[in-house]
Amino acid sequence: MGWPLYTACVTVLLAVVLMVLPNPPLTDRARLWKDRGSFFKFGNHDIFYIDEKGRNPDKGTVLIFHGFPTSSFDWYKVLDDLKDEFGQVVMYDLLGFGFSDKPLSHAFTISEQTDIGEALLLKLGVTQAHILSHDYGDTVALELLARHNKGDGRINIQSLCLSNGGIFPETNHPMPIQWIMKNSVVGPVISKLFYFKFIFKMRFRNVFGVPPSDEEMDDFFSIKLHKDGNLADSRLLNYISERSMYRDRWVGALQTTRVRGLVFDRKRIGNLLHCIGEYPSYNSSDTENRKLLEISTG
Repeated sequence: MGWPLYTACVTVLLAVVLMVLPNPPLTDRARLWKDRGSFFKFGNHDIFYIDEKGRNPDKGTVLIFHGFPTSSFDWYKVLDDLKDEFGQVVMYDLLGFGFSDKPLSHAFTISEQTDIGEALLLKLGVTQAHILSHDYGDTVALELLARHNKGDGRINIQSLCLSNGGIFPETNHPMPIQWIMKNSVVGPVISKLFYFKFIFKMRFRNVFGVPPSDEEMDDFFSIKLHKDGNLADSRLLNYISERSMYRDRWVGALQTTRVRGLVFDRKRIGNLLHCIGEYPSYNSSDTENRKLLEISTG
């Protein structure tokens, strides 16, 4: 048996084994985060959200979008700091992520993710908000901004802060594994392999400035696999194609808006703070959190 055939056989065998393995239970910290939030119905889907009163009512509401492949849990370390800065802090797990539903064979779109955010704020009686986003969430925020600019949005945006989003398709190139996982045929199988616990931890911790502890990696892992979330990746990654398809709309919204905004990536932040990596909301110390909030809230 040649090496290519041997490798293929081992890969298929691993995939079969992983397909039948049960997903891990939620960690204690992940369960506490889930208990802290609530669910609302968007169409037939249950959407998880956090809505907490802040200590600075003069600043109003902040709506927060998380990145790929994680969830609103990304922000749990800075939630108390955000409550110091705003009168209300709202965040939710985008459809296909975290504790929200992961519908099988669903065509996930940025437009729908934005619809969910608008529906949530209106449910909470909020008609204007500051926007804070990361990674995948930056694209959702830009669709919200495009609607705001054209006057057909349901939410008035007071300010906008985007972080580490790769919003320019001509300069941001997806990793090869993302292109493979995008494939509707092999994507689900590759996703199962990628989310083998050892492989997940080895690859995912590299995006952090200071690698999370094993216990923290278990938090991310258990939330990601909740409701078979890893199987949704091949469809969620459609946003890569959407960024090119709607570049003029989303980048144009940023170029023409009158909304006070800020775009930063880890290179810019790296000049100001140390060791925060791709996830500034998770990786920064209390002092650095305060600096990040000063940057993002002006």
